[in-house]
Amino acid sequence: MPTWTSPRPKRVSLHLWVYRHRVPILAALGAMVLAGLLFVAYFTSVVVSRFEGRRWSLPSRIYSDMLAVRTGDGGSPEKLTAKLDRLLYQRDEVIPARPGHYRRRGDTVELFTRRFRYPGHDFPGFPAAVQFSGGRVASVRDENGAAIAAVVVEPELLGSVFGEDVEDRTLVRLSEVPRSLTDAILATEDRDFYRHAGVSIKRSFGAFLSNMRGGAKQGGSTLTQQLVKNLYLSPERTFKRKAIEAVLAIILDARYSKDEILEAYLNEIYLGREGAIAITGVGEAARHYFGKEAADLDLAESATLAAIIKAPNVYSPLRNPARALQRRDLVLRFMREEKKIDDAALKSALAEPLRPVSRTKFKTKAPHFVDFVKGELAERYGEKLKSEGLQIYTTLDVDLQQAGQRAVSEGLAALEKKYRRLAEAAKEAPLQGALIVLEPQTGSVRVLVGGRDYRRSQFNRVTQAHRQPGSLFKPFVYLAAFARRDLAKPVTPATIFEDAPITVAWDRQQSEQQWTPKNYDNSFRGPMSARRALEQSINIPTVRAALAAGLPTVLATARAAGIGSDLRPYPSIALGAFETSPMEIASAYSVFANSGVRIEPNAIVGVMNSDGSVLDRKETALKPALPADAVFLVDSLLRGAIDRGTGGGARAGGVRGILAGKTGTTNDGRDAWFVGFAPRFLAAVWVGYDDNRAVHLSGSQGAVPLFADFTRSIPPQTFTDNFPVPSDIVTADIDPGTGYLAGPSCPRHMTEVFISGTAPVTECPIHRFRPEDPSELPG
Repeated sequence: MPTWTSPRPKRVSLHLWVYRHRVPILAALGAMVLAGLLFVAYFTSVVVSRFEGRRWSLPSRIYSDMLAVRTGDGGSPEKLTAKLDRLLYQRDEVIPARPGHYRRRGDTVELFTRRFRYPGHDFPGFPAAVQFSGGRVASVRDENGAAIAAVVVEPELLGSVFGEDVEDRTLVRLSEVPRSLTDAILATEDRDFYRHAGVSIKRSFGAFLSNMRGGAKQGGSTLTQQLVKNLYLSPERTFKRKAIEAVLAIILDARYSKDEILEAYLNEIYLGREGAIAITGVGEAARHYFGKEAADLDLAESATLAAIIKAPNVYSPLRNPARALQRRDLVLRFMREEKKIDDAALKSALAEPLRPVSRTKFKTKAPHFVDFVKGELAERYGEKLKSEGLQIYTTLDVDLQQAGQRAVSEGLAALEKKYRRLAEAAKEAPLQGALIVLEPQTGSVRVLVGGRDYRRSQFNRVTQAHRQPGSLFKPFVYLAAFARRDLAKPVTPATIFEDAPITVAWDRQQSEQQWTPKNYDNSFRGPMSARRALEQSINIPTVRAALAAGLPTVLATARAAGIGSDLRPYPSIALGAFETSPMEIASAYSVFANSGVRIEPNAIVGVMNSDGSVLDRKETALKPALPADAVFLVDSLLRGAIDRGTGGGARAGGVRGILAGKTGTTNDGRDAWFVGFAPRFLAAVWVGYDDNRAVHLSGSQGAVPLFADFTRSIPPQTFTDNFPVPSDIVTADIDPGTGYLAGPSCPRHMTEVFISGTAPVTECPIHRFRPEDPSELPG
């Protein structure tokens, strides 16, 4: 019987199978290729969008005004070199050959300025020499010895506005970084950087073996992978994230040059903290740890920054100098292994001590001013301030700001030492003060001291405190009276007002009210001129002047000067019975320093983008507000207040030159004020308590000493210009006791100023007949 076997299946060749299934195979391959292309395209777009867009959220920077040094300006080599030190200029023993360096030789400072951009202008850097003599700039010369108009030094950094990540970063270009720094970083972090394609198999495998052996953990990431992790990815440690990191690193390496990647890394790497602020990038780290620009780092300092990268908190030269030194020396040996330095350089660098410089010593202290500027900018720029690296240039004079802060802090301490009651009160709450300095012709805020100590109180008393100005308001009363041309008997500096008891009746809400003002010392002096009344700050004659001018006219004058506070037509307004801020009163007083022209205070010169384009630029708007002739009369009276009146403490305190000013004291003793001014200068000082307790100091006692101490730091030439004399101002020789033209028998004579047509024309009748023998008196 035959055996049946199943036939053996025919073998189908691979080629035949592929041929039969060619369509789905091609489709699958196409799908894989497409997926791969989409995968690469997606991650390429991720890389490009960040790398070619805005890579970082940059803090906005707030800067002071620039410094222009001209022949004839006040100054000294000590002041100029102190400023250069704050700007991180490096002091040399030879003639400076690079921007950002200087040398001092006796009274001469040789410097090589840096190029910088300023709103509306680019200033080139160049070598120059500034010679001083007798507290002034004797000459400014270029490198060839030729006299030049000025040398301009860049503004100082005052503060920054951070975003949510709170990263401080100063961008640098690769060309600006010393070779020693890039060599140190590459020798430590990625020796094959210029040879691999973004990922190093050799480095990854070596790290894997080391970790498997249980040795010290090593990272296998290249410098490019570190950059990718920081720029694009989260810090989580998973295989998926590591795979994406490798893909992005390969794409980044393929698309951009090694130098572009290295430059980005230098600006991205995390290098420590200063409080809550992350120090990011080598530019900021050089400033933070060594107080210099990255371009000025030496070999040992470069190795120190490279050493920090591994663990910034562990190897910080400020926190752990011993460990930082050990790690720095290791980096130097790595550099020698890579033949980046020779034995001599290694030996020299190893011998260098670690010399970190805390950046706090270079910080400019103007925190109340910076807060004020931030508030002004927040309304205009909002969130842009926190991320777009805006460059804000302000009007602040750093040297004057430091002098102002010192005058307020030390002056208040001196008052507490002088008056025992203030020392006792300080146990509960310290005496406070404020100072603002304006440039009258431009409105520029040159100094703003908002309080005694910003660390204890951030309240800005210049802009936020509203207190009664008291006698500080009196000049506006006399200005209103002098400006009235329609009075039957015009009010002039020679007009006699009675300092005698007075009760003023007035209507308030359809009810008659009565007010009886008193003088500060509760005494009466009889008849006195408007000049004497304002120079001595006597209340009752001022009330009579306000009634002569009319309260509505007084209020209109104050508003024209810029006082926007709530002013009500009550008689007590003549003595400053309303609330205002030091900034507002300083602005209003600028009409006296500026011949009746009003200008708004401003603190911002201009704003630029991080690329240097100008977003905003200050335009000074001049507003003729009050008659120049009446203003000149008040100025004359206020100059008298300095020379022989309540502001005399300024002269006793050493202030010389042309100066006008007025003290302010409130009747309840809560506030002490002083405003002093010249055509090129105006300063307002307030002293008091935040809780409105009585300080029981007059303006002469409390505010004038602070003003005098501060003003001694102002260059003397600031006070050489006279107040401009309007064409209709005339003078006359008068008897100051009667206001008439002085006769030969008058006991006192003085030359008084008048607006044309208002000077007296009658000779003094009271002293016309003064016989030597009483028997000659008419019977």
